[in-house]
Amino acid sequence: MSTIQQSGGMNYLQTIIVNMDSPYKLLYGFFLIIIIVYSPIISMEYRRFANSILGRVLGIGIIYGIIQTLGWVYGLLTAIAYLILVIGLPTNDTMEGFNGGGSINEKKIIGKRWFVEQVLGEHPKKIETDKVQTSAIEGISSGPMM
Repeated sequence: MSTIQQSGGMNYLQTIIVNMDSPYKLLYGFFLIIIIVYSPIISMEYRRFANSILGRVLGIGIIYGIIQTLGWVYGLLTAIAYLILVIGLPTNDTMEGFNGGGSINEKKIIGKRWFVEQVLGEHPKKIETDKVQTSAIEGISSGPMM
């Protein structure tokens, strides 16, 4: 009776060890979790490639290959990492800033960008105006105000 109890405890530990994934699968899963968590720091060049036609075909192919070789859990992690890379990419049709209802002209790119755009890393597509018109203040009297 005591040999059954001793092997019962070891049987549970052996079951865990036998059912555990291989170290390569665990490393791949850990790598995918790191990509998912730190996806905002991935370069825009890689994100743009993942969003291109060739990148999408390769992404779907890689996801399918991972599902066939490593299983659906790792395929799901790969799909989530790929979608976070593609969805996190800013779109080109977003308009910056406030739309006051006035006429917004296309920005003329002549030479270098403005200093503020360089410092903040902005690339605006549209701008309200690039020329300022000023005039003198009129109607101020020099007498005491009541």
